[in-house]
Amino acid sequence: MSFGLLMLLAVLGIAVCTDLATGRISNWLLLSGATGALAFQALADGGDGVLSATAGSVGLWAAFAGMAVGFAALFPFYLLRAMGAGDVKLMMVIGAFLGPLQTFGVVVLTFAAGGVLALVMALWQRSFGQMLTNLRFILTTSMVRAVGGSSPRLEPLQHTAGRMPYALAIAAGTVLQLVLVRSGGWALS
Repeated sequence: MSFGLLMLLAVLGIAVCTDLATGRISNWLLLSGATGALAFQALADGGDGVLSATAGSVGLWAAFAGMAVGFAALFPFYLLRAMGAGDVKLMMVIGAFLGPLQTFGVVVLTFAAGGVLALVMALWQRSFGQMLTNLRFILTTSMVRAVGGSSPRLEPLQHTAGRMPYALAIAAGTVLQLVLVRSGGWALS
């Protein structure tokens, strides 16, 4: 296991623990993770990224491109108040470790893990009905706007089904990406 992968897993583990305990991800952790990732990319031997079997640096340009992919994928959800800024910054840190293509794979898998986590949390918190009401509201207002000739847009909901520690979904997406890249059965590697 490479030093870069160990750093990535350490950042993810701490982020999950603090998000579960406090509902926040420390800026200090995220800054340390980004600095560590960029230092790794600048100093390590070239390779296919920290998730591959031939772990190594993808380079600084790829690290910055990975950060941009992470930001672009999650920032709209921050604007909708569907996730916190710490979640967006955590995905950017992951992007600094992985580069753009693998970060995109993590985003796809994170969204899938987040959907499963949302269902589990809604059932656990007995807020499944509120979640369905919110989903119906979003779909109905979007369709009404589309039929009326205006473009559909998402607006923050008045009543949410509860807060979810999204660092857990991000960590699950990253670990799934690791497993899929190492098994060779995933196109986004």
